[in-house]
Amino acid sequence: MTMSVETADLTALLTDMKQENPQGYGYLDGYWDDAKQGLDNTDRNYARVRHIYENIPDPQIGTRGLGQTLVLLAKLDVLSILTNRNNATIYDLTTYDANRLTAIGQLLDAK
Repeated sequence: MTMSVETADLTALLTDMKQENPQGYGYLDGYWDDAKQGLDNTDRNYARVRHIYENIPDPQIGTRGLGQTLVLLAKLDVLSILTNRNNATIYDLTTYDANRLTAIGQLLDAK
C-alpha cells in the first residue's frame, strides 16, 4: 500500500506530537470528531470556542478541552488562530481544512 505524501507528513507530525505532547495527543485522539462536528456546523467565519462548542450535537468534551484540541489543530494547519488574548482565542474558520482534519482523524482511528 502506497502512502500519499500528505499522509506521510501527517503521520510524522502526529508521531512527533505523541512523543512531545502526549497529553495534547490524547485530547486530539479522543476528541477530534467533536471538534470536526463543531467546525463543520459553525456558520461563522471567525469564532470563539463557545460558538464552536454550541454546534456539537452531543459533545463528549468540555469547552476547555475543545479549546486545547483546536489549538493543536491550528498547529497541524487545520485552521488558523486570528487572535489569542485575554482567554478569548478567536479562530479563523475561513482557513479551516475539513479534508485535512478528516485525514488526521482517519490516521488516529487507524492506530
